[in-house]
Amino acid sequence: MQLRRRGLLAGLAGLSPALAAAAPSPAAPPAWGGMGQAAGRGGMGGLAAQRGILFGATLTQGQVVESAEMVRIATEEMAMLVPGFEFKWPGLRPGPWEFDFTGADAMLTFAEARQQAVRGHALVWHGALPGWFGDGPADAMGMRTLLRHHITTVAGRYAGRIHSWDVVNEPVEPWDNRPDGLRDSPFLRRMGLDYIDLAFRWAAEADPTARLALNEYGVEMATPEQDARRTALLKLLEGMLRRGVPVHALGIQAHLSAAAWRDFDPAVLRGFIRRVAALGLECYVTELDVTDRGLPPEVAVRDAAVAHTYRTFLDAALAEPSVTLVALWGISDRFTWMNDSRFARREDGLPTRPHPFDPAFQPKPAWGAIGDALRGAPRR
Repeated sequence: MQLRRRGLLAGLAGLSPALAAAAPSPAAPPAWGGMGQAAGRGGMGGLAAQRGILFGATLTQGQVVESAEMVRIATEEMAMLVPGFEFKWPGLRPGPWEFDFTGADAMLTFAEARQQAVRGHALVWHGALPGWFGDGPADAMGMRTLLRHHITTVAGRYAGRIHSWDVVNEPVEPWDNRPDGLRDSPFLRRMGLDYIDLAFRWAAEADPTARLALNEYGVEMATPEQDARRTALLKLLEGMLRRGVPVHALGIQAHLSAAAWRDFDPAVLRGFIRRVAALGLECYVTELDVTDRGLPPEVAVRDAAVAHTYRTFLDAALAEPSVTLVALWGISDRFTWMNDSRFARREDGLPTRPHPFDPAFQPKPAWGAIGDALRGAPRR
């Protein structure tokens, strides 16, 4: 999921004046005592707030500048925004000891002017590192110094303004053949398991008000591979809590496949969420989208299958009261990472239709399915 990161991030650096022009007069940032401003919103964000769910979507500087329709939908429907590139290392770190907050500051201003919550994604992720990083410092102390400087600087700059941070993203990979199931990332190779604990402790010190999440993909399906990932995640979370690490939530990315939905068992997902909740943690759905790879070319067939996938996943997840946040990983098919991913793009070369609005920004069956799920049965 590289999302054309490097080229896009380089091109977005100078867009903040146009972004600022798209925003109404700035308002005070929301407070995180509960749902913040979500309960008073209209649109889908207001509907979700009635069930105690903070609802929003990812958005980037480029999308805001390019499309007034994206601005309209994000403003009217979302209670929360997740900057898609602007908090990642390549957008923030032009050099080992340099920071460029132009994009991140602009996205915060944009959201706060609309009284929207903001999620930070992500403080530590092996999959989005700048070119200068290479394999990172050669020793544990150098990596520790670099990582602490990054987390303290970034989380500290936005302290009190971020609802939640994905502190460590995708730390688990059972097929890397470690006994603990962790991913063989440059952070793990240099610092060992401590890198996860320390990242959360440093984030909590830098911003004591933010909710801190461990974010992972591939935990919703009833397959041996995903069962192994669930097992490794639970082991990791249990260890963190025993050690007193300040983790508050597990983020479930939920990059779903409509063609593979036969392997979905609601009982498996709900059982996993309940085990996480039994540890005293919330669950967030952090990157929800649905690829139509493997489906027939007919648009109506694809859209119906994608809508069904959104609905059945959300019906299962939202039945659990520990699920308190849902973030879509895309609003319109006009802007999607999936056409550039070998894992998600269609084999026949047709553009994918994974999001709830089509390329002309018209709502698709998926948007209705999401609304129906948010209106669903009481949570218990």
